[in-house]
Amino acid sequence: MTDTTHRYVLALEIGEEAIRQGKWQQALTCFQTALTGLPREPRVYNGLGDTHLSLADRGRALACYKEAARLAGDNAEYVVKVADIQESLGLSADSAASRLIAGDIHWSHGQFDQAEAEWTRVLTLLSESVAARERLAVACRRRGDLTAATRHNLALADTLRREGRCLMALHICYTLLSELPDNHIVWSAADKAWRCVAVRDRRDHQLDGRVEPGDLLNAVADFAQWQLAAEIRQSTLRATNAANPEAYIHLRQAILNEGYGRAGMAMAAYEKAIAAGLNAPAVFFALGMLYRLVGRRADSRAALLLASRHPLYRRAVALLD
Repeated sequence: MTDTTHRYVLALEIGEEAIRQGKWQQALTCFQTALTGLPREPRVYNGLGDTHLSLADRGRALACYKEAARLAGDNAEYVVKVADIQESLGLSADSAASRLIAGDIHWSHGQFDQAEAEWTRVLTLLSESVAARERLAVACRRRGDLTAATRHNLALADTLRREGRCLMALHICYTLLSELPDNHIVWSAADKAWRCVAVRDRRDHQLDGRVEPGDLLNAVADFAQWQLAAEIRQSTLRATNAANPEAYIHLRQAILNEGYGRAGMAMAAYEKAIAAGLNAPAVFFALGMLYRLVGRRADSRAALLLASRHPLYRRAVALLD
């Protein structure tokens, strides 16, 4: 460290001590001096932020804290200071976004309680924050509170449904049903999401209107296709896959051929995907419905029986009787 640099570091340290003693003007002078020689030091901007805040200049304090957070990169303390001022200025959406980031930083450092606290604060600012609900569900599950995790996931599904993101809402309920197949609250949410998928193309979008069994079956068929498309996307992100990589090639071909109405080619591709190790209930439901379409009743029953391992598909299959 050169003598010149040491001078600026000393000014920074004196400024921080001045803050502890409540000597705000001295602190301001010291930090301004330090800034001249240490323009990329987060502590300088943090000190300036503390000083401006104590001098009732929240605008300058916010700008300084933002710069400290930007330069530090992964310092949750600075981001929380940004969020606090944004909240005090009535910038709820901005504060919520900052608290999400602060929580993510805490989480990446293994500070799980602090992360959860920040994400919980987000909900006090934006009660329907999808991002906060997703994170809190994961946090609750990590610490073994499955009841709280379920509550957050149900709230998340409800928000997504009301936003018109029906398939995603149904997927969340589908996941919950895997663990809680007899929970009437989960089933109530699943039924709403299912009906949402069934009526999403209607002009009125009335969930309380009559929905025919055929509409519900079409909705589950759409959901199965959505799940399979998601399975393909996720397969490119996983380090390892339970199924042979060829399974996803066949699955792509199956979805493509089914979309073009080539039932025979689609069935053959689905069969190859299953033979290669793909065993998701959605693939058996899609294949079973194709078998049913072409009159292969025995094969259809066998495939749909395998799809019925999941409660949602089991209820859908019951509509066929």
